[in-house]
Amino acid sequence: MSWRKLREYILHISLVLFILGIYLVVTSGYWVLHSTGFIDADPGMDYLTNWAGSWNYWLLGVGIILLIVGGWYTVDTLRKRAKFEEYVESGSKREFVSHLRDLEEISYKLGEKYQKRFEEQKRKWRVK
Repeated sequence: MSWRKLREYILHISLVLFILGIYLVVTSGYWVLHSTGFIDADPGMDYLTNWAGSWNYWLLGVGIILLIVGGWYTVDTLRKRAKFEEYVESGSKREFVSHLRDLEEISYKLGEKYQKRFEEQKRKWRVK
C-alpha cells in the first residue's frame, strides 16, 4: 500500500496506535509497579501482563512511544480537518484565496477526498 493510500486512513491508524499505547502503558506500568513492590494490592490484572514477563519493561517504553506518536497524529489530523473545513466553508473568495497555499498543503496531507473538495472549491471560486 502506498503512502498516497495511507493518507486516507491516517486518522484510523493513529487512533489504533494511541489506543494500543494506552493499553501497553496501563498493563506494563501495572506489572512494573507490582513487580517492584510499589503496588501491593492485586486488582486481578496479572493475566494481562504475565505472558510478557520481563519484556514488560520494553513494552512500557514502546507503549509510551505509541501513546505520544498516536496522540500527536490524531490531534494533528483533527486540527487539519477543522482548519480545512473552516477555510473551504468560508463565504468569502478573498479569504479562500488568502489561504490557498495552506489549503493545498492541508488537502495533500489529508488525502484524495480532501484534494477533490479543494479542487471543487477552486472551480467554484474560479481560482487557478
